[in-house]
Amino acid sequence: MSYDLLLNIEIDILVLLLIACLSAIALKQLKFPYTIGLVIIGLILGTLANQIPALEVINTFKLSEELILFIFVPPLIFESALNMDSRLLVRNLAPVLVLAVPGLLISTAIVGTILAWLTPLSWWQALLFGSLISATDPVAVIALFKELGAPKQLTILVEGESLFNDATAIVAFNIILGVIATGEMGSNAIKQGMIAFFISFFGGIIIGAVFGYVMSWLLRLTQENSLVLFTITTVIAYGAFIIAEKIFAVSPVMAVVSAGLVIGWYKSNRLDKEVREYVGEFWEYAAFLANSFIFLLVGITAGNFRFFKQLLETQSLLTIFGIAIVTVLIARAIVIFTLVPIINHITKSQIPLNYQLVSYWGGLRGAVCLALALSIDAEFPNRDLIVILTLGIALFTLLVPGTTMGKLIKTLELNRPSTLDRLTQTLATFSAKQAAFDEIKKLQAEAYFLPEVSDRLLQKCQQELDIANRALSNFKQEHDLSTTELEQLVWLKAVEIEQQVYRELQDRGFISNTVLAQLTLMLNLKSDAVQAGKIPPQLTIVKPLEIRLGNALLKLLNNTPWAEYLQNNLIETEYEYLTFIVYGYEQVPLRLNNLIQDSSIPQDSISQCVAHYEEIKQLKLQEVKVINKKYPQIAILSQSQVLERVCLVRQSETLNKLVKQAAISQSTSSKIIQMMEIGSQ
Repeated sequence: MSYDLLLNIEIDILVLLLIACLSAIALKQLKFPYTIGLVIIGLILGTLANQIPALEVINTFKLSEELILFIFVPPLIFESALNMDSRLLVRNLAPVLVLAVPGLLISTAIVGTILAWLTPLSWWQALLFGSLISATDPVAVIALFKELGAPKQLTILVEGESLFNDATAIVAFNIILGVIATGEMGSNAIKQGMIAFFISFFGGIIIGAVFGYVMSWLLRLTQENSLVLFTITTVIAYGAFIIAEKIFAVSPVMAVVSAGLVIGWYKSNRLDKEVREYVGEFWEYAAFLANSFIFLLVGITAGNFRFFKQLLETQSLLTIFGIAIVTVLIARAIVIFTLVPIINHITKSQIPLNYQLVSYWGGLRGAVCLALALSIDAEFPNRDLIVILTLGIALFTLLVPGTTMGKLIKTLELNRPSTLDRLTQTLATFSAKQAAFDEIKKLQAEAYFLPEVSDRLLQKCQQELDIANRALSNFKQEHDLSTTELEQLVWLKAVEIEQQVYRELQDRGFISNTVLAQLTLMLNLKSDAVQAGKIPPQLTIVKPLEIRLGNALLKLLNNTPWAEYLQNNLIETEYEYLTFIVYGYEQVPLRLNNLIQDSSIPQDSISQCVAHYEEIKQLKLQEVKVINKKYPQIAILSQSQVLERVCLVRQSETLNKLVKQAAISQSTSSKIIQMMEIGSQ
């Protein structure tokens, strides 16, 4: 029997995967949103399965609370958190948290009040439904944002709200369910509920962050083995959820979110370029699988419920469903168009009206609300009504707002990049044409190419270069760009180049993790200053956590044998930091001039930026010379360690290539790398 059961499960999974793959191919050709298309396909399959005996196997696919929460939700949340821009999230944390916590609670109260008044649901039953139906799930919308190139701030607002309000909804749902079960409904119950909420919400953040940090130590030991790396990140995603839920009884969703953010930071700042790409691709695939299963099963479940047949045959149910949809839309409108203007008034985060409209219409419902509805005990009063309303509203939001979101984004012109982004794009086009022209000019001198071939191609490149240059000039004239905007463009390109320089150095093994963290922090602050119009950016010296802890420990251990050792380490880190600042500030003017030297941008805007980099380079160079003179042994040690890291990275890259070419085995490569690491110690 167990053999047959496992075989049936395997067949079910393979059938779903095949349907998902075929659907992905067809929907791409039709240019229809993938996830929403899966819902429609699942709905059709579920409906046909009730009428055609050959398709009865489809009815074996059923959504359940355990399947959604413990199998599908962790990878979806972890993948979102892993790839989320944490700096952009922090800058928009106030609106995200206000919408996700007070916003969800307000929506719960509005939905509960109206439905308790107009439907058969009691007050507490309606509140329970309100808490679960207020959780947004904008997976389909986010995919559309990426496709259309929607602004990053809008994406982070919608996605961030969804991550945090999932946790809020689960906690609020469990608290209301507990109140119903115990019958304690006074002020004391509300007070205890609020305490339980904060403990669960923030406890989940702490547990997830600690678990992610601890597990990151394992990641450091497995960078050369991408398969082990994938496995560890999978353990982190599911482990954070289970530990938070079963051991500490705090929010598992927030645990996965915080663990994902920690590992995301580690991935960006600690892993090699190739490994970063592997990890990103693995979790993109994991999210694809989870989304494919969820949205197909939503449609199939609706078909199994005979959802539309029940609505059409039961007039009262159709009326209740209509009331529920209108109520949910009203609650969402009140939350967005009331709270966001308040946020705009009291914080620096300004969310324009067009962002608010998209956030309102993009509040789709999906996996979490269905999981909560299905988790309600079968004996619970009006349980079937709550489940069918949840399923119906999820279908409505996916099929109506979900399919019209693209048109709304285009109508609001949110698919158009900002003026500065468009100027950057125009400049990048010009730079690409210039690079192609220069390359053909070099190749023209080689005897291999016939003159008529190279001359014709060179002439073509010259024409394209002239067109790109005219487009750049016309763009500036059409948009009447000010000197300040042009300066801001130049400075943003300079910061981008500087970031590329340090990333290249990291990938080649030059920069240590501590120094990279310090450089990254400096670049983030510089980018923020430039975007705020502070040109040139005047930055106060800010140290990353590792260096601040080291300085604090040095003061604590003053006049002890450990003080000198710790001080030498800090000086060594400072020396390495200054050395690569000098290198970076030397490279930026060179690459910046090569990038935009013939771009018709006023030379004054470029010269000011170049002069600033040259000035800072000279100042930092003097500081390097001081350390060379005052601490020659530290300088020698630091440079030796840099060269050793470079040697290890280069040797590891060579061995990996040999493994891929089957020249040596993976075990041989691992032994050689291990011996090299031992020899370098």
